[in-house]
Amino acid sequence: HALDREIAVLTAKLKRRQLSGFHQTAPRTAELMRSVVVHTRWQSPAQLIERLQAVGAELVRAAPQELCIGNIVRRVLHIVREEIDGLVREQEREAASSVEDGTTHHASTESHSAAAATAAPPLQQPMPAPFSTAPSLHNLLASDMRPEDATRSASGDLSGGAVHDIKQPIIDGVNELIDELGTLVVNIAEQAPEHIHAREVILTLGRSRIVEAFLKRVARTERPFEVIVADTAPSYEGADTARRLSEAGIQATLITDAAVFALMARINKVIIGTHAVMADGGLLAPAGAHAVALAAQHHSVPFVVCAGIPQLTPIFPSDADDFNVLLSPASVLAYEDTGALEINAGAHPAEHGRPTDAGRQSHSAGREGAGAGVFAADSPSPAYDYIPPELISLFITNIGGTHASYIYRLLAEFYSTQDIELPSLNPTTAM
Repeated sequence: HALDREIAVLTAKLKRRQLSGFHQTAPRTAELMRSVVVHTRWQSPAQLIERLQAVGAELVRAAPQELCIGNIVRRVLHIVREEIDGLVREQEREAASSVEDGTTHHASTESHSAAAATAAPPLQQPMPAPFSTAPSLHNLLASDMRPEDATRSASGDLSGGAVHDIKQPIIDGVNELIDELGTLVVNIAEQAPEHIHAREVILTLGRSRIVEAFLKRVARTERPFEVIVADTAPSYEGADTARRLSEAGIQATLITDAAVFALMARINKVIIGTHAVMADGGLLAPAGAHAVALAAQHHSVPFVVCAGIPQLTPIFPSDADDFNVLLSPASVLAYEDTGALEINAGAHPAEHGRPTDAGRQSHSAGREGAGAGVFAADSPSPAYDYIPPELISLFITNIGGTHASYIYRLLAEFYSTQDIELPSLNPTTAM
């Protein structure tokens, strides 16, 4: 089947890391979810939801470090549940309206008969329409939390015609999500002139497509400002960022990571991108970002994060190491610098208290000379740092700026509560 082949191809690319990062994995995941909705034959909403969950779990297992995959799957499930719940509510309103119309018609017939029996019937004013109030935000959130609504939406006792009625709205909702992913960078960049003023000095690190577009948008206003870029060792992605900004006519200066604290006193704002935003408002950002955040807090410098709404992850970081990725230590401790080297794939020494993490390699190098013994060099190379929410001043998303304390409201708006704790979509179970 064409859909099964599409799933297998995307899964293989994720396992081989041919696709990595938010901008590569999120659109492909959304397009695959759309294909599942279009090509899957389902007679009830529960069948569609189960199919989406199964495909999503397979993608998460293929690349558990890409948290945006689970986010996109949850967004699509939220779209499905909203459409189903909306149709169920509409059917209930139509049923209630038909009953009310029948009662009103019966009452009007009786009143007409009584009026015909009198000689001079008085003029009757038309009865006002029944007063209705729009549901409050509290009631909407409370109704979304009720388990009976989740059960009703999942089981969805809908007729075959009703299933066809909601299929196209679901596809339209997923198409809107794909469009949101396509315009996300532009929508964030358009807010840049509101946050960067003339003659300010901005510090950034690593390489982020969103931050790069954010800074280039300010440059188009011909507003003079300066960008200092940390080189972000050992990947040295900062050098590429500095080169791209210089080509755009921005005054960019490349510094080493060790010089960040010394230069922080003359920085006006720190602006970085992120890998994911956790449910508590914390970040998974490029390695080295935590030290920059601490330096910014020490010097009272605003720490601003550019992130799209699909990067919000409704999972609390109970253990930040569960969401991290340990890269090859070769970039930190080169082979030729260690002499005779052997890889110890066993457990850490007893004082470490836990077995070797996935991807962590302990190097045991033999010293030359009699009686020198053997020493162990542990050189982990994490891909990300966890930054707690208290170090973050502002989030700039594609729908506007927000504070870390408001993240929970955004999660309630874009995700369904019954999809947050799905074990099959929890990357910690797949790692």
